[in-house]
Amino acid sequence: MRRFRPGLRRTVVPLVLALAATLAGVQTASAAPPVDYVALGDSYAAGVGGTPDGTSGACARSAASYPARYAAATHPASFTSVACSGATTVGVLRDQVSAVTKDTDLVTLTVGGNDTGFAPVLARCATAPDDAACDQAVQAGERVARYVLPSALAVVLGTVHVRAPGAKVVVLGYPRLFGRGPGCPLNTVRSARIDAGADVLNDRIAETARRFGATFVDVRPAFAGHGLCSAAPWIVAPGGPGAYHPTATGYVRGYVPALRTAVA
Repeated sequence: MRRFRPGLRRTVVPLVLALAATLAGVQTASAAPPVDYVALGDSYAAGVGGTPDGTSGACARSAASYPARYAAATHPASFTSVACSGATTVGVLRDQVSAVTKDTDLVTLTVGGNDTGFAPVLARCATAPDDAACDQAVQAGERVARYVLPSALAVVLGTVHVRAPGAKVVVLGYPRLFGRGPGCPLNTVRSARIDAGADVLNDRIAETARRFGATFVDVRPAFAGHGLCSAAPWIVAPGGPGAYHPTATGYVRGYVPALRTAVA
């Protein structure tokens, strides 16, 4: 019988062991059980910028939303979205968190925009007689983001953790709505001021999420170059249904890849 030379044995045996370990890892990964996924949040999580499904009433959930798209791409064991247009942190606690159970493995959440007056601020900036009035409206929202929202969001995250201690919790933020470009629906001063307010909101959400053990997903980089002022916006233009929300493309190419990276 032909024998391995000692030097060759020292080379081949570690390679074989390493290959076996790699194959075992692949088999373990492929055998990982699907997750039970619950989506919470406001109109950004509901998918108002897509076409509402017609079955969720005023919540206006859509199959184009990032939770629905993510679920369609990853095939979880179960998927429940209770996200609802107009929801605040109080609304999530009152109407949505009960969907999270001890069996839930993944929770996603987008909330906080309505707490800070998302719709009234945009309406004020669109109709204000001068830029100063828009600035005042944004400042009021920023104060809420800095001093009120963190504690309210902390209660939501704490409640989710109590209900599903083993779940991975992913908090997704908001894009800048306008950015730069030739097609701004508001003047550059007001557009930039609203985007700056969005930065304050995202920063406070991110800080709170990390403090309470959740993963924050910043979608601003994904939406860079695709605001309302750009030539290829991923935000629904004002004046129609779903205004100032991500389009179906914004969800597919902005939110979903960022979420998949965070969960992976």
